Amino acid sequence: MFSPTYRFNCEWKGHQIRIGSVLPQNKEQISNSLKDMSRETIRNRFLGSKKEFSKKELEYLTVLDGHNHYALGIEELQGHHRGIGLIRLVRSSENPEEGEVAITLIDDYQKMGLGKMLVKLMILAALERDFTRLSFTYLPQNTGIIKLIQSVGKPIQGAHSHDSVQMFLDLKKIDREMLEHELFLLIPDFKKEA
Repeated sequence: MFSPTYRFNCEWKGHQIRIGSVLPQNKEQISNSLKDMSRETIRNRFLGSKKEFSKKELEYLTVLDGHNHYALGIEELQGHHRGIGLIRLVRSSENPEEGEVAITLIDDYQKMGLGKMLVKLMILAALERDFTRLSFTYLPQNTGIIKLIQSVGKPIQGAHSHDSVQMFLDLKKIDREMLEHELFLLIPDFKKEA
C-alpha cells in the first residue's frame, strides 16, 4: 500500500492537505519548515537548537530507499503550500526488525490530531516493511510525544537520562485490521493514491 510515491489528498479540520511519501523534490518545503517552528518545537524534535538544514541533512531527509528509510509528509494544498508535518522511519543497523521514528509538525498544525494520524500511518508502513518494534527518542519534558505514543499502544521505556528518553512500541501487539479501520474513519480516502 505505501509505495515510495504514495500520495493522497484530504480535508482535515477545514484544511486541504496532501499526505504522501517524502521525495527529493520536497527539500525546499522541509528546509522552509524551520521558519514555521517555535524554538520549543525545534528543541523537542532535534533535541537542541537548529537554524537551518545542511545540504547533507536535506539529502538524508529526502533521498530515501523506501524500505529501510521511509518518510511520510503532509503539505498544504492552499496558500503557501507549506510542508507542515513529517514522520520518518529508519531501520536499525543492529536489529533489522527495529526502526527509529521521528515526527514533527509546524506550530500552526499542532494539537489537531495530525501527529496521531501520521503515527498510525507509519505503523502500517512499518508492518509492511517487516518491522516488529519502533523506538522513539525525545526530551524528558516533551509530554506531547509521550501522550502521542501512548495513544497508539502501550510503550515500553528504554534508556533514560537527564537529557533524553527512549520508548519502544511493540508492533506485534498492534491489531492491523483495527488500525486500518480507525484510519479509514479518520480519512476515508487513505487507501487511494492521488
